[in-house]
Order: sequence, then structure tokens, then C-alpha cells
Amino acid sequence: MFKYWNYILIIALFVTLGSCATGKKELSDEEVAIQEKLASKFGNQEFLIYNEDTLLASKEVLSYYDKNEFAPIWIEENGLSTKGTDLFGMVENSMDYGLLPSMFHFSEIQQMVDSSLLDAEMLLTNAFFLMSTHISEGCIDSSNFSYTWKKDQLSYSLMDELDRIYLENESVETVLTEKQPKNWEYIQLQKGLITFLDSFDIDTNHFSIPAFKEDSAACYEVANEALYKHGFLDSTNRTNDSIFIAHLQQFQVLNGLKDDAIVGKWTGRALEKSNQDRFLQAALSMEKWKWKPDTLPEKYIRVNIPEFNLYFVDSNKVKRKHRVVVGAYTTQTPEFSATMFRMVTNPFWHVPYSIASTEILYGAKKDTGYFRKKGYKVFKNGDPVDPKSVDWSTIRQGNFPYRVRQDGGGGNSLGRLKFLFPNVNSVFIHDTPSKRLFKNDVRAYSHGCVRLDQPFELGKALLTADKHEVVADTLDSMIVRGQQTVLELNDPFTVFIEYYTATGDSSGNIIFHPDIYGRDEKYLENSFKKFLD
Repeated sequence: MFKYWNYILIIALFVTLGSCATGKKELSDEEVAIQEKLASKFGNQEFLIYNEDTLLASKEVLSYYDKNEFAPIWIEENGLSTKGTDLFGMVENSMDYGLLPSMFHFSEIQQMVDSSLLDAEMLLTNAFFLMSTHISEGCIDSSNFSYTWKKDQLSYSLMDELDRIYLENESVETVLTEKQPKNWEYIQLQKGLITFLDSFDIDTNHFSIPAFKEDSAACYEVANEALYKHGFLDSTNRTNDSIFIAHLQQFQVLNGLKDDAIVGKWTGRALEKSNQDRFLQAALSMEKWKWKPDTLPEKYIRVNIPEFNLYFVDSNKVKRKHRVVVGAYTTQTPEFSATMFRMVTNPFWHVPYSIASTEILYGAKKDTGYFRKKGYKVFKNGDPVDPKSVDWSTIRQGNFPYRVRQDGGGGNSLGRLKFLFPNVNSVFIHDTPSKRLFKNDVRAYSHGCVRLDQPFELGKALLTADKHEVVADTLDSMIVRGQQTVLELNDPFTVFIEYYTATGDSSGNIIFHPDIYGRDEKYLENSFKKFLD
């Protein structure tokens, strides 16, 4: 498993160990003895550590010890030093930071603590360099979704950070954790993850939950077993129906679902997952926050697709939170950011060709009065066309020459208010006449745009924050009169459309959301999952 260190830097190794050069630490007799052993072991090429492809920081480790003349940081004569114990504990508990101990060769460090402290010294320094980078920058290459060490993206020196511990005697935890993202969303998520890890074992049990409609008794029997194996029930209370129901509801809340104690499609899917799967959701969500700048704009809108929620944030405070409907699986809402410039009251809906040539054409073939009932107008080459003059039975998707527009009004598919932020995806946020869908816990029904619950309240909040000349009551009157008006914002701001399957709340809890589009796997397969036992 281990192999000998297979290279030497082309540098002068042997230096005077008693040197008192500037920046060097005065060593005790015990430390000098360890220093000599480390230098000798290296000189004889006897370090039992992985090659540089696996032990990613091997060159950096060697360079640091050469600079400091192989003075020990983490070990004493008979075991780990206080600093070494602190770093060992952080590696052991690295799941608290959305990472895995095996990323840092924790089992090998454990072995070396018992069998070769000199090797443990080197492995711990390697772990420090990797952990510092993973905590601050993440560990997934978003271009190819593979595990990587992002040392070239650092805005600080790893050597200097280790010097803070070695020379300046700073806390290991402080030096490592101060580089975490400062965003409040990340902080809440991490607190929630720690609560989850403290409350539940990270089991690997998977289940196949029978459909309730096919066999309700079997459905709830397997659900009970799943809750038991996931740690929500214990052997003393799993046969109590009322306790089972209560804990099923608790499980639903944890997984972002309606706590109705009904094992429907999405509750069943959540039960089928293991707690390890849920941890990976949290780890990936924390990873994505590490890719963002620490300082977000003063004002922004954030839509989290799997959460089905929109947040309007101003001055680091959530001013509005709204339910949303996002794209169905076949018409997924993309992830992107864009600048919101304007709102439109009573907007026209210029129906996308993909919808007009399929769904609307299908409706026209079934009912010649379809266009009138829906308020659609038909155009060809910019000129209006009477739908009754067209023989729709001869029109196919491949030869659909028309453009379709739905005028503003209560029945318009965009509702009464639209929020525009130009983007290549032609996605925007809008009102909808289909209010009933907001009652569902999983809300993936649209053609890709984001449908908004209580849009007028968001519009008023944006106008107030914008110090716009149009005030709340004026917006109401514009909407009621059916007047189409474009409201240009004085201070355009960013809209983020994102995909995080784990979030934290202000009470220190984590919520796991359904991976409705199955996007997590592409990130996890060649990164975190490589390090699972």
C-alpha cells in the first residue's frame, strides 16, 4: 500500500541543524532529536508515503521541511504534539466541513501514529495543505467534475499559513477554518450539517419503497424499516404507530417535503436514499458555495431550483421569500446569473416556437376555437392571421410558419407581472394564473421559466428598494387597469438561478431537497464518491 519516497528535490539537503537564521524557531532538545531523525530518514529516502500523484502535496511538503530544516510540527518523542492532536482531530471530523477524512489519508495517518511518527509528521502536513485548500476553494473541477487540488487558485501562501502554526503558535482550527466562505447561506448550511452529523449515523442503507397505491401495507412496512435503519426510529418505538407517524413527519421536514405522513412519490424517494447520500448532498452544496465570491452584491434575487423558493436579499437581509414553480424534468430550468433591468405589468406572452408548434398546434387541431378561448393571436411574417382561415389539419411541427402571442390579462400564462433579466436561455420570472400548484411541495411543472407566488408583493418590495417613482399603490392600479407598462429599474441588480440540494435554516437545521433533475451525480461520481469506503 505504501511505497518509498521516489524523488529528491534538486537542492542542498544538509544544513547546519543548529542554525539560528532569521525566522527560525528555537527548538528544544527533544525537537532537535526528532529533527535529526527526520533529516536522516529523508536523506536515506525512507519516508513511507504515496507518490506525488496520490499524495498531492508531496512536493510542497518536502519544500516546507527543507525550508525549516526538518523541524517537527505535529509530533513529539512519544506521540502527537498538541498541534498534531488538533490537526488529527480536524481531519477525523472533516465531514463537518463537507469533506471526507479519506481525502487526507486519515486511516494511513492513524496507522503511522502507532507505527512511524516520522511518517505521520509528513502525512499530517500533506493533510494540512490539502484541507486548507479544500476548505477555501473546494475540491471539484467544475469543468470536468473530477476531484482536484486547487492550489493554483489560492490567494494566500500555504507555506505562510503553516508558518502561522509553526512559528507564530496560532490555533490549527483558526488557521484552517477562517478561509471558509463568509456567506450567510454557507454558514447556516454548515451549522445544519453539523447538527445532522451529531444526530444521525451516516448509514449506507438503500431501500425500494413499494408504491402506496399498489400495496399500502408493504409501502409503510418498508418505510418503517427505512426510518429505523436511517436512525429516525429505534427498536423500542418502531412498533408504535403514533411514534412512527411523528418520525415520518420529522423525516419529511428534513427532506423539504410536506409533513403529511403520506408516503408518496417524493417521500418514497427520500426514504430510499441513505444518510450517506444526504451527506453528499450537503457536501456538494457546500462545495458550490466555495466557488462563489465571499462578497455577494448588496442586493440580489436568488432562486434555488430544488428548493422551489425565491429569495430577495437586500443589505444581507432576506426581505422577501416566495414559493416558485420551476421547469419540469423535460423542460428544465437552467442555472445562470443575469441582471434584472425591468418589470412589465400585464405582459404579452410571445409563445416560444417549441411550444407553439407542439402544444398549441395540438390544441388547434382538436378545437378550432382554441385560439379565441386562450386569447392567442396568430402572426405570419409579422402580419396577423385569422386562425379560422387556416386548415390546421395540414400543419405539422416541421412546417409551422406562425408566431403566436397571448395578450395581457388575467388569463395570460405570464399572469399580471413579469420580471425581466435578459439571458441566452430566455428564462424569466413571472406571475401565473395556475395558483393551485404552489400548494404542492415539489413544484416542477413549467416550460423552464420561474413562476412566482405573490408576485405583486415582490414587485412592491423591489420598487421600494429601488426608490422608484412608481410606488406600491400605483403598481396595483396599473395591474388592475390591465395597462401594459414597462418599469425600468433605477438600480439593476443580479438574479442568480442556482441548484443546491441542501440548505440550512436560521434555527441551525439542514434541509435536503429532491434532486429533481438528477444533476448531483455528475459532480459526485468522480470526486467525493472516489473516497467512500
